[in-house]
Amino acid sequence: MANEIEMNFKIIDKDGLLNYLRSLAGEKTQNIKMTYLGKHGEDSFYIRIEEISDENGDKKVLTAKGNFVSTDGINQRKEVSIPIAESPEKYIEFLTLIGMELRDSKSKIRHFFHIDDLDITIDEWNVEELGNRLEIEGVDESKVKEFASKLVQYCDPTPSK
Repeated sequence: MANEIEMNFKIIDKDGLLNYLRSLAGEKTQNIKMTYLGKHGEDSFYIRIEEISDENGDKKVLTAKGNFVSTDGINQRKEVSIPIAESPEKYIEFLTLIGMELRDSKSKIRHFFHIDDLDITIDEWNVEELGNRLEIEGVDESKVKEFASKLVQYCDPTPSK
């Protein structure tokens, strides 16, 4: 089980941010459909099924994300992911049978960069309210914050949850 350490921001200059990140590292692009399930009354815990397509083909992943703690712009939570081989519908049926509730589905285009032991992603959501989002994730909180400080000109300066 991994413990995520990440910062998230709403992007205000997607093209500028992408150009900057492309100058630092190679880019991987994915199309992702995400189906969310949760427990009634627990908004920050959820399970999702991701259907991912990229240059390497298609894969499906089942992920559980625990409740998170947010301190000084850093979000932390436990996360467990496992690959799945069956159809997503079979997993949805199983999860609803054990008490999970189907919440919603969303799609996004993800731009992924690996820079200085950090995973940097830009998500272009198909839901206008979400907008374009930046996530900086790593194992060293100070490195996450340091890299975030280099990107403030492209994003809302207040980290989001």
